[in-house]
Amino acid sequence: MSPTENAAAGDPLPNLFGADRERLRDILAPMTSRAYHATQIYRWIYARRETGFAAMTDLPAGVRDALGSGYRVAWPRIASVSESGDGSRKYALALDDGLLVEAVYIVYGERITLCLSSQVGCPLACRFCLTGTMGLVRNMNAGEIAGQVASIARDRDLDPARVRIVFMGMGEPLNNYEAVMDAFRILTDREGFRIPPRRVTLSTAGLVPGIERLSGEDPRPRLAVSLAAARDDLRDDLVPINRKYPLAALMEACRRYPLAPRDRVTFEYVLIEGVNDADEEADRIARLVRGMRAKVNVIPYNETGIPGLRTPPAERAVRFRGRLEKRGVPSTIRWSKGRDISAACGQLVTRPVGGPSGGAPGTI
Repeated sequence: MSPTENAAAGDPLPNLFGADRERLRDILAPMTSRAYHATQIYRWIYARRETGFAAMTDLPAGVRDALGSGYRVAWPRIASVSESGDGSRKYALALDDGLLVEAVYIVYGERITLCLSSQVGCPLACRFCLTGTMGLVRNMNAGEIAGQVASIARDRDLDPARVRIVFMGMGEPLNNYEAVMDAFRILTDREGFRIPPRRVTLSTAGLVPGIERLSGEDPRPRLAVSLAAARDDLRDDLVPINRKYPLAALMEACRRYPLAPRDRVTFEYVLIEGVNDADEEADRIARLVRGMRAKVNVIPYNETGIPGLRTPPAERAVRFRGRLEKRGVPSTIRWSKGRDISAACGQLVTRPVGGPSGGAPGTI
């Protein structure tokens, strides 16, 4: 039985996947006096994504035996895969406790992007997001977050160093800051997954203290903000965290966010018919981001069955984007991938909405 299968079966051994070098050194201290053995294990686990200690042949046999008797290396198990007509795939991944999270493999021409989850569910309850209907079940740990990449990379025979990562799946990444940043460091480490930091984007609904804290990290991911509205009354309704961190505070934090020479802060604007798609709303966005190095992704709402919310006609999205461009705001329309398998922006959920109550959401 493989380590991953052991994990699914409830193996009680502690999992080393997600451990940093310091933790590995502490674990190895009773087994060896050679500090470099921790770096060797780190490379095996992350750069080579090896789950069997016996294969780590540059380690002494005694160390391998001790590790094998007391620890394991395991990633989230792929419970199911849904395939879209556009080439995207939605993965339901089982965690050790039986809970499920979803991650998405997205194809844009020759470019592959992996959309990762950071929480099981989400506490922020954005009105247009299906994940928010779950509430927060629990935070994911660093190994579970980075393990999504390992699982998908093996399934698709990918070199992780050649993909892009977006923390835009289930959950609010800045609400699980430590674990997300621990995973980010593993993913971008040259002795880990080797993903260039510039290829990693973190999307937040607007947790201002988290943005400010992220500003001090080096390296740090690119920043994306789920805007949804450019006036507080409407954003209070669509993105309730705005009541705690209103637009003035959010925009000030975004203006202070350090940017590489060619980078911009991305504002994601979910366009909902009859709610936030009027020409005047585009004008408000232009005023809001004036003087910033920013761009706007206009995302036509992906219908999920939430009452009163509809996808706008394509021509309306084109007009909205054109109005932003006319006012000097770099903009694109991001037609979501995977809509036919409920893998698009705002559609990730691991239990039926309105389903029977009782039991943990997303268990298997």
